[in-house]
Amino acid sequence: MEIYPNSTIFIQFLQVLVLLILFNFLLFKPVMNALGKRQEAIESLAARAKEERREAEEREKTYEERLKEGKLPVAEERDGLVKEAASASMKVIEEARQELAGELAKVKDAVRAEADEALAALKADSDRLASEVVEKIMKRGR
Repeated sequence: MEIYPNSTIFIQFLQVLVLLILFNFLLFKPVMNALGKRQEAIESLAARAKEERREAEEREKTYEERLKEGKLPVAEERDGLVKEAASASMKVIEEARQELAGELAKVKDAVRAEADEALAALKADSDRLASEVVEKIMKRGR
């Protein structure tokens, strides 16, 4: 008994190819875009934190210079500047985290919705193809 390939193998190959293309556009690219945005946001937060740290260091240097001159109260000003810089950094980081969490939730919902749509379409196609296959098998069996 020899098995000869027929056109169904090519149809299946095309279906897999179409699925790969659909998954690329509907799943992989949105997820990669979301990850890219997240990475950019993290990098911008790191840059902001470095800038805040640099500003805090500059303020500390200024404070130390003024302290030497005797123009500023020693403990209050330094503590105030450090606390201000720390609270500003934490505020910026917390805001960015909240924004990222919101964006990530939106992206997850969008991906989930697109995946559900794709699954429904694939189920419909598989049901149709299954019925066609059964019809062809039944025709051969006659």
